[in-house]
Amino acid sequence: MLERPLIYLVPAIAAALFCAVCLDWAPSPMVSLLLLAVFLLLAGIFIYRNKAFALFGMLAAAHLAFCGFSIYNLYIVEPIRHLNGQSLDIQAVLLEDPDVYEDSQRALLSVTHNGEVEQTFRTFCYLPLTDTPLYAGDHIVVNVGFYLPGTAEGFDRAVYQASNRCFIASSYNQTEEDTPVRFEMTGTERDTPRFLPQRIARYCKQAIAGALPERPAGLLTALLLGDKSGISDADALALRIAGLSHLVAVSGLHIGFLVAFCSLLGRRIGTLVSIPFILLFVPIAGASPSVIRAAVMYLVTAGAFLLRKEASSLNSLFLALALLLILNPYAIASLSLQLSFSATLGLILLAGKMQRRMMKPFRPFPKMVYRILSVVVGSVSCTVCATIFTTPIILSAFGYVSVLSLLSNLLVVGVTAVCFIGGFLVCLTSVFFPFLATLFAKAITPLLTYILDICNWIAGLPFGLINWADSFGIAALVLSLAGILAWLLAGAHIKWRYVLPVFCLVLFGITASGAYYNRQHYSVTYLPCGSGQAIIVSDAVDNMTLIDCAGDGGYRNAAASVREWMQWNGFRQVDTLVLTAVDKGHARDLPELLQHTSVEQILIPNGCKETQHNKELLQLVAEADAEIVEDTVQLDAAAPVTVFPVCDGKLGVQIGGYVLVLHSPTQKQLAAFFETESYSAPDIVLSQRNMEDTVLLRQLISDTNAQRIILQSSTGDVLHKFEGTPIESPYFTGELQERYKKEG
Repeated sequence: MLERPLIYLVPAIAAALFCAVCLDWAPSPMVSLLLLAVFLLLAGIFIYRNKAFALFGMLAAAHLAFCGFSIYNLYIVEPIRHLNGQSLDIQAVLLEDPDVYEDSQRALLSVTHNGEVEQTFRTFCYLPLTDTPLYAGDHIVVNVGFYLPGTAEGFDRAVYQASNRCFIASSYNQTEEDTPVRFEMTGTERDTPRFLPQRIARYCKQAIAGALPERPAGLLTALLLGDKSGISDADALALRIAGLSHLVAVSGLHIGFLVAFCSLLGRRIGTLVSIPFILLFVPIAGASPSVIRAAVMYLVTAGAFLLRKEASSLNSLFLALALLLILNPYAIASLSLQLSFSATLGLILLAGKMQRRMMKPFRPFPKMVYRILSVVVGSVSCTVCATIFTTPIILSAFGYVSVLSLLSNLLVVGVTAVCFIGGFLVCLTSVFFPFLATLFAKAITPLLTYILDICNWIAGLPFGLINWADSFGIAALVLSLAGILAWLLAGAHIKWRYVLPVFCLVLFGITASGAYYNRQHYSVTYLPCGSGQAIIVSDAVDNMTLIDCAGDGGYRNAAASVREWMQWNGFRQVDTLVLTAVDKGHARDLPELLQHTSVEQILIPNGCKETQHNKELLQLVAEADAEIVEDTVQLDAAAPVTVFPVCDGKLGVQIGGYVLVLHSPTQKQLAAFFETESYSAPDIVLSQRNMEDTVLLRQLISDTNAQRIILQSSTGDVLHKFEGTPIESPYFTGELQERYKKEG
């Protein structure tokens, strides 16, 4: 431990901070201080016993992290969060070019004066639209309201923003006439050296946009700068499904490309040239934790090389992690940091060993063939080892993991390197030699298009994803990765001629059992749509029924969510769309859905009254030859789906004997309906308004024998229980999915 302290102490510190930040668990400061003293004493007692000394040293480091976290919160975070709920005039400078939306723009501000907190702090702030664009370096005065971002759809925005050193959010205040209370630009320092990286990034973005077509330009901008705003939603989703999101998240891969380009000048000169390039590239690319990690590791390695010293990759990795956590303990919550460090750890520990094992049978091959195979095998080894370490993080964060990432990386990583260097040359030559920039742009445009086409092709392949809810798929994946680990770590001690057939048989059994299980079951998925609703009933045979399609009118677009879900799960069309009411609350995003998605059948209630708010929706369903439900209808779908009228203009839906969708009727309409009809299910789906009358709600739960309430539509705080009946909402938890056995 004394020889390599970072390898022991930094993981312990990171684990402690993860518990404190991500799991919201930490001992009290006094307890941490007491335990720190105890473990330091024990470490001193056992200093000559390596294992005990290492153990107590790591425990001491963990409690030191808890103490440091408490101090950081007390003196840095809490004074800033004390502004929550206040409205103040602030003076601030923009740190980045803002993201512009339809009715506002969001900027990262450094608040220099606010009248309450003496220290300068950062905040993500929504600002009004301006006639002339705002840029990094502009000084503004604006009246804002401070607030702490909440948790929605299972995503803690407060922790996410804290990982970027933003401990409070803000938004400009406006009058009743929707004009800002106060907002003015007071000066600028755009042209100062402080904002040179932002100017370079802006210039590169403009140069790329002027030299390449829109779609390749968006991808190239993301490759060079990490700016994904130019990539379409469809292409961004394809990148995620294909397991290639890391290509557009600037990281060690891009640092490697830049270093490889500089190395063309020779190893020593290239190293000297690369250092200032890397130092400038980090802020240009947004200074994300992943790119900072890569930069620190490279700078340590480059410094060691120039000084003719040996550099440890593990020491460099944990040094970078330590620096990031010292600057901001909340950085441990950054997904880019978690993925970058876990992937790099996998490469350091296993990739070299795997490549040597795989290349061993090819040693007799000719030298040229051996080198070519070595490149391919090296790429495979890196991808597999990174996947082993990042899969748990990806599954917990996104709920899906791509099993085709190995194929996609083999097909595009080499091409990506060429595109990165080509894009770098486009930006470099566009200043003095525009004709060269045009030539480089024409050369890499087909390659960028190829990357996007490959991503979309792989994203369209069946069985390319494993869902967190697919226990058999998860088991097969874990078994496969465990088998690779066993081969790498203990391969020489395992009799593979006996173990491998058994391993393959078990893997086949799990896969076959999973396929059989999936065919015998169907899923009910509740998508998070804010104040709207979208429920999907599906099975493994490509049967899909959609119940309602409405978002909240903001960024939660139900049509986009449905299309994304379909692409993630390999569905090509909606067999039946049931609109429980034809209004904004249930069909707001129907026009977009019909424009981009094939829908075979639409069912609507009888007696829909035309108003100025639903006139266009009624015309649309009429043009789509929607069927009017006048009596109970049984659908031939993934599950026994029963659609029934509740009252004029309102439908209810029963899914098997498990789910009862009663979202659209009011509480009084439901009470009148259940006086004459009888439907029951363990789960009932309601809206926020159905929760307002507790007497009627109590009667409804009794009439339906409900054991759980699902609030598919909600926008505010909700109870977790109603008189013992649990309440769940995808608005807070994110996508909910339940699986049920098919009847018969």
